[in-house]
Amino acid sequence: MNLKKRILVAPLNWGLGHATRCIPIIRELQRQGAEVLLASDGRALQLLREEFPDLLHFELPAYNMRYPFSSMILSIGWQLPKIVRAIWLENKAIDMLIEKQKIDVIISDNRFGCFLKKVKTVFLTHQLTIKMPFKLLETPVRWGNFYWIRKFDECWIPDFEGENSLSGELSEIGKSGLRFTKILKFSKLDSKQKLKFIGILSRMKSGILEKKYLAIFILSGPEPQRTFFESAILIQLQNLEGDFLIVQGKTESKERIFLKENIEVVSFMTSEELNEAILKSEIVVSRSGYSTLMDLANLQQKAILIPTPGQTEQEYLAKRFFKSGVFYYQKQEDLDLKVALENSEKFTGFQNRIPDENLLKKAIAQLLQEET
Repeated sequence: MNLKKRILVAPLNWGLGHATRCIPIIRELQRQGAEVLLASDGRALQLLREEFPDLLHFELPAYNMRYPFSSMILSIGWQLPKIVRAIWLENKAIDMLIEKQKIDVIISDNRFGCFLKKVKTVFLTHQLTIKMPFKLLETPVRWGNFYWIRKFDECWIPDFEGENSLSGELSEIGKSGLRFTKILKFSKLDSKQKLKFIGILSRMKSGILEKKYLAIFILSGPEPQRTFFESAILIQLQNLEGDFLIVQGKTESKERIFLKENIEVVSFMTSEELNEAILKSEIVVSRSGYSTLMDLANLQQKAILIPTPGQTEQEYLAKRFFKSGVFYYQKQEDLDLKVALENSEKFTGFQNRIPDENLLKKAIAQLLQEET
């Protein structure tokens, strides 16, 4: 095994989930002897700098997404030309970075511009199927998604295949997707060589601690919805009894204040700090992002899910686990914390430990053994 292989890990700056789920990948790369470099922008890059202060880090061009519409899909569609340009700029920046830093492998978490033929590239995603508000749009969007993924040498899915799947339909290719991979001669996207399930990625460690908070509110996701969510929470907490902790997800500072004797607000927490705070909480209130669900699965923690409005992936996941009796969920526009806290007691949370097949260790071991 080449212990000096240089690996660039580049998560998308869209909320903090892409960055947080790269943390166990980075740790495993280091454990197996790789030299890791980091690249992203905004809060995602700042989070990784906090977690790994000794690693070289580089700033990539920002997508600078705005959300003028309540529908996330509509907002993204309106900005497609800007997104394509950002991918092009990202690709140019990566090309220069690879040459200067002598990087052997790129692991890109949903950054479509991080592909180059001159080095090994891995694309990390749990969404082979992107949920759309209109079924007719799902096939062309899925094809577009595959168009970019096929530029990478491998696609890693942070999930388990089959009945233990956490992402459900999101990680399935579907018949239209299979037809598309054949048309583009994608070397069978569903083959062992191209597509790898690497298991649940969680930076959290399970444990039992004495409870301190009735609920912890973990805020994340794109603005302005993150701020809207926070404002709604703060208003309703004024009339509720119990001790509450709000983690704002703002990496710019580590400010800690008490709005009231029972309402504590923290700007940002490291993984270790957040892990401890969750274990000290009766219930988690958060978005239904996939990275959050992986953490909840690993911690076996109860939760109330509030999907980001218009974000179809989060809406699908929240409804999926609501219907199966795992998590209670509400729409942000219908947020009623008193009702949510009462009803959440009827839901089980994840009761079964997730399987541990060492899939990530195996994938990284194979990656580091390959000739570049």
